[in-house]
Amino acid sequence: MTHRSRAIHLQSPINLTAVRTRFLLSVAANVVRAALGLATGLLIARGLDPSHYGDLTYLLGSFVAIRALVDLGSSNAFYTFISRQRRGRTFYLLYFGWLLLQFAVSLLMVAAVFPQGVIERIWFGHSREMILLALVASFMQQQVWTTITQLGESGRLTVKVQALGVAVAGTHLAIVAAFVSMGALSVKVVLLALVGEYLVVLPFASRLLRIPALLSSEIAEQRAAVILAGYWRFCRPLVVVGLMAFIYEFADKWLLQRFGGSSQQGFYQIAAQMSAVSLIATTSILNIFWKEIAEASAREDKERLARLYKKVSRGLLMLGAAVSCILIPWSKQIVIVLLGDAYQASWPVLALMLLYPIHQSIGQVNATMFMACERTSAYMVIAVAGQIVSLPISYFLLASPSQHPVPGLGLGAYGLALKMVGMNLVLVNFQAWMIAKFGGWKFQWAFQLVGIAGLLLLGYLSKICAAALFNNAGSLDLSLRALASGCLYVAASACFLWACPWIAGMERDELGRLLSSLGIRRS
Repeated sequence: MTHRSRAIHLQSPINLTAVRTRFLLSVAANVVRAALGLATGLLIARGLDPSHYGDLTYLLGSFVAIRALVDLGSSNAFYTFISRQRRGRTFYLLYFGWLLLQFAVSLLMVAAVFPQGVIERIWFGHSREMILLALVASFMQQQVWTTITQLGESGRLTVKVQALGVAVAGTHLAIVAAFVSMGALSVKVVLLALVGEYLVVLPFASRLLRIPALLSSEIAEQRAAVILAGYWRFCRPLVVVGLMAFIYEFADKWLLQRFGGSSQQGFYQIAAQMSAVSLIATTSILNIFWKEIAEASAREDKERLARLYKKVSRGLLMLGAAVSCILIPWSKQIVIVLLGDAYQASWPVLALMLLYPIHQSIGQVNATMFMACERTSAYMVIAVAGQIVSLPISYFLLASPSQHPVPGLGLGAYGLALKMVGMNLVLVNFQAWMIAKFGGWKFQWAFQLVGIAGLLLLGYLSKICAAALFNNAGSLDLSLRALASGCLYVAASACFLWACPWIAGMERDELGRLLSSLGIRRS
């Protein structure tokens, strides 16, 4: 390296704390994690079967629902507070103690308080030992890992957080693959692997993210009463949200397990996991977005709030739609190739669930806006109203037609997917309207209709054109059609975005600069 090149290198270091750099690195890491997670999920689904896979996801999902009840919004408050400013030892010790209390109470309730009849009624014949194992696995996966990522992102340590996440996902895939190859995979093995992996990663995370340094006495301390009062102000509206979220989340899973059985639970959960690939960009930026919104809100910088919200919400919706709309036409082929004939009946569920992440991305951005700006009361009203309306719809779609005294349609996994997509569409747009009202800008929705409909049309047209090009290609027919369809779709989508950049919250010259930065020259 010459002196001149070394000088350039020294003068232009990569700023690892800049928003754009953190987002791009986060996207790259989340793409890897999503690929590893999807591969792991497919291995587990194939290594078990729809019924046992449904049992696994029901056990873990039931405690995800319970988490909403015991958390009471405290994790949202914790991340908002540490994103706004540095905190003292007492603040962190109180929150870590609260996490331990949640775990201890949950463990005690399942191990000793719930009678066997309640256990049978809620978890449909699973042993108490298996339920306790699922509780521990869910706690490590949800509360503990969420806290680790929040601590890292609050200090803009995105690179370290994402690297750690990739390492955990890779380890989990390797362990699952080893047990599948031995023919020894079971629900219990998967749960034990989850517990062991997070127990091993904890000391590494503590050192990597400098967590012990958080407990130093360098920061001015607040009295415990003042800290708890701040939590109470933030979380008070979320107590109701937590209660309703528990009922809502648990009821959906319980009703599907009750009326559809383990196989329908497995169909729905594998479709939900596969559709989550459309949320890679949202997952990548959400904590970064939360940090920046919390700071802008604290400074009362309304212009920055409006700009961030418009660009992030529109951009994420279009990214999610771009992924979903190329996959939807190929849903049947995806299920058969990746999961096998045992899951073939789940392809309509996957096709419908691929629509869910499109608006879920805006929903997560909306929730972040409410939390980071401390508008938790408004968020509570909207969330609780949606959950109350959702419950009877779930029952009607899932209950057996012969159920007395109120029959249902008995649609199983497809019915739950239909409800999720429809309710999400309505609630997300109502939230966006409220945010626009609070922020003082005009609510706009046309970008959703134009963007999603346009990309979905391009997805089906690309598949039809590819089929016309390769209709006699023998055993390579499917692969060649899929490749051709993908190439046609990418080219057509790029032209669509260039013609209508506003659907992604961009201007034509801004899009041009982005292409130039990627080394793509415009003619």
